[in-house]
Amino acid sequence: MRQQTAIVKATSPHGLSDDQIMRVAPSVFATEPWEGVSDKYAFISTADVLGRMRTAGLVPVSAQQSIVRIPGKREFAKHMLRFRRQADVDRFPKVVNGNMHHFFKEQPLIAEIALSNAHDRTSAFDLFAGLFRLVCSNGLCVPSSTLESIKVRHVGDIADDVIEGAFSIIDDFPVVMEEIDGWQRLMLTDRQQAAYAKAAQTLRWGDESAPVTEAQLLLPHRIEDRASDLFTTFNRVQENMMKGGLRGRTKTGKRMSTRAINSVTEDTKLNKALWVLTQEMAKQVH
Repeated sequence: MRQQTAIVKATSPHGLSDDQIMRVAPSVFATEPWEGVSDKYAFISTADVLGRMRTAGLVPVSAQQSIVRIPGKREFAKHMLRFRRQADVDRFPKVVNGNMHHFFKEQPLIAEIALSNAHDRTSAFDLFAGLFRLVCSNGLCVPSSTLESIKVRHVGDIADDVIEGAFSIIDDFPVVMEEIDGWQRLMLTDRQQAAYAKAAQTLRWGDESAPVTEAQLLLPHRIEDRASDLFTTFNRVQENMMKGGLRGRTKTGKRMSTRAINSVTEDTKLNKALWVLTQEMAKQVH
């Protein structure tokens, strides 16, 4: 049977408790692997890593897990946790009507550590950099080509190395912020923005005809996103692709709405691909 491309998700800028994580991502707390794995499979406990991250001052603020159709596999499915430093949790505590950006003159980006794992042999243990954009409540994944990442197969206990790796990723975040600063200074023409959106369509739908236009992917949802710089263009496209809901037509002309990206794997894959696309666009615009 095939695995659904869907997730359940919980987020809180104040941090998630174990009970809150358990309700949406029970596989985080698996104490053994799924029965279908081989004898060579080494179990890496996400719960153990979670505890050590908390002890090191990293707070889980988001949890999500893939929904599976295979009976008995829910407790072992692929999951992702996102962590922030306690200082960042304390710095951005206010939420009014679901919005936080009204309290800031600029659109702050929060450094995050994203951890994905599975206990059913479908995924390696992956620890990588993330960014959270308060203005639209969107999480961005930074590819390992930009920052250090830890990606290992299930071959032993790596929990002792995770904390050191997490903080080394955080220490390197100025590299990302410098890159973003450069993107914010690069102004794109309408034609260049359309070319960027066209390339993003290929990432999302392949070489097939996309169900929506480039203009739809570039549609801003707030005043702050009307700028024409490269980073704002990236964020508009990313938000529209991730959240879905854009009305379009299938190849046969049937009316449809684009679906949200609801798979842990698709979420990280598309975000990283868009980041690389933006890096390439920056080189061309220069």
